Amino acid sequence: MMEDQPHSLTSVCLIVLSSDYPVEMVEVEQEEKSVLLPFKVTEEDDISQDVKVEWKRQNMIVHVYQNNEHQHLLQDQDYRDRTEMNEDPHRTKDFSLKLKDLQLSDHGGYTCTVYNKDGYILLQKVVLLNITVLQVEMVEVTQGEKSVLLPFRIKDDLSLDVTLLWRHEKVTVHAYQRGQNQSVLIGQDYEGRTEMKKDPLNNKDFSLTLKDLRLTDRGVYTCTVHNKDGHMLLQKAVTLSVRVLQVEMVEVTQGEKSVLLPFRIKDDLPVDVTLLWRHENVTVHTYQRDQYQPDIQGRTEMNKDPLTTKDLSLTLKDLHLTDSGVYTCTVYNKDGHMLLQKSVTLSVREYQLEMVEVTQGKEFVLLPFKIKEGFTQDVKVEWKHKNKMVHEYQIGKDQCHLKGQDQKQRTEMKKDPLNTKDLSLTLKDLHLTDSGVYTCTVYNKDGHMLLRKSVTLSVRVPEVQMVETVKGVQSVLLPFTTDIKLQDVTAEWKHEDRKVHIYQRDQNQSYIQRRTEVKNEQIKNGDLSLTLKDLHLTDSGVYTCTVYNKDGHMLLQKSVTLSVRGECYSCLSTLQILSEKDPIKQPVMQVKSKSNQITFIVTSHVQVHWYSTCE
Repeated sequence: MMEDQPHSLTSVCLIVLSSDYPVEMVEVEQEEKSVLLPFKVTEEDDISQDVKVEWKRQNMIVHVYQNNEHQHLLQDQDYRDRTEMNEDPHRTKDFSLKLKDLQLSDHGGYTCTVYNKDGYILLQKVVLLNITVLQVEMVEVTQGEKSVLLPFRIKDDLSLDVTLLWRHEKVTVHAYQRGQNQSVLIGQDYEGRTEMKKDPLNNKDFSLTLKDLRLTDRGVYTCTVHNKDGHMLLQKAVTLSVRVLQVEMVEVTQGEKSVLLPFRIKDDLPVDVTLLWRHENVTVHTYQRDQYQPDIQGRTEMNKDPLTTKDLSLTLKDLHLTDSGVYTCTVYNKDGHMLLQKSVTLSVREYQLEMVEVTQGKEFVLLPFKIKEGFTQDVKVEWKHKNKMVHEYQIGKDQCHLKGQDQKQRTEMKKDPLNTKDLSLTLKDLHLTDSGVYTCTVYNKDGHMLLRKSVTLSVRVPEVQMVETVKGVQSVLLPFTTDIKLQDVTAEWKHEDRKVHIYQRDQNQSYIQRRTEVKNEQIKNGDLSLTLKDLHLTDSGVYTCTVYNKDGHMLLQKSVTLSVRGECYSCLSTLQILSEKDPIKQPVMQVKSKSNQITFIVTSHVQVHWYSTCE
């Protein structure tokens, strides 16, 4: 809460124009919608029909009346559609200007000049417009506090015949006038809730105490001081913020039987209040004078006699994932006014994401999902992969939605999963395209989500195999064998993204001058190895074999790195024996070997250096 300080009225500074014509002051509050700048002429003033009336502010034309018409096109853009004069100012002798849609920048001097048809000035008047700015103070209090002070102290003495009015959103809440100090809040519910200090004029303290706080008390409170003639002397605004109790976070893991949404209070409440618990604007529980009414199929519960125990907490049972969100408890008095409010954010967390990794070629993998608590028999279990249904289970229905080329079922759940509390899924005949996130969701009979778990499956490609050979060798085998029975498949071998061989429907096609071969009779046994003939140095690199089923889905993939080394025609090797005490250098042998294998047996205390030159 801000400290109360002595008050002084803040207003916009005005520049007084020097003129021989009458000057009038007009003061208006900034929140007013319009103001009248007065200019009435006397009966003695003879005003003909052909005069020109011009209102100006500084160098801006505000309004022009000429030739018996209002010349709106001559107005400055800032004043278009914001000014208004009498329809027949000559007859009424009233050249007053109404300025609408007030802005702070409208403050200043306005000059009205009346010209005759020859352009000579007949009359002129200056109106100084003062737009007062309210001094606004902020006061903040937490709901549940018994009272709050709206401060207003002044510096100077005031006469004893002034009137003070405190208003809340334009409704008078308290009035003070010499000998009278009364709360004027309308309605029995507001009786005696405002109070001012005794003898505020002598104490120079016009502060207001507001008691028995409610959430609806928030807003702008304005205190205005008028003299006996009704002219405003002082004004101050105080913005009251009644803060709701801090939002509390509650987190629970799906599968728990219940959770408590806490709300304890300090002060007593009247017995005729009404309590409403809501979830995302939907009422979930109501309490009223020893009457409890759960609104979501008996899944909510409050303590007995919550007003006496001052415990307004709510227990939520049979948790669903969709129960996550903000729950708000609001306390109303018998007239429907809000007394208290608290929000609790509930987070029903899903089971932790689990990772399962398997190497391609395995016959099956288990996607685990075991639960703690059992379910009623009317639930439905769905397993999905990338939003596509792969398996569905409910009493009387255990259906696989994922089948292989031979139409065999590729998914399976254990028998009686609800009683065994094991909702795990077995995935068979693994493909590389089986990688990804699998989600199991459990729904009740009404379609509400009860549980959900995600399992990320990674079907890994086997490690890259290395094959090394020498240029000039007739052929080399790039091995690829699998235990999976292959039927109606396409096998494609590539070298650095360049197609080198394809096998499809018992047909082989080489793309590099018939230098590749895959044996048909071995493919049915799971052997997709590639024979590469007439080796070149440029054959080195990574070879990848990808196997697709008849629908074009990738089943298997393997990479083999081939290294073709240059043939060694001659090797010049020199063994240098260096004695530690008396080093000598002496070539001891010169060998030419096609096998590139040379063996020496040397004694200790020697250093062996090989020097070779190969193509």
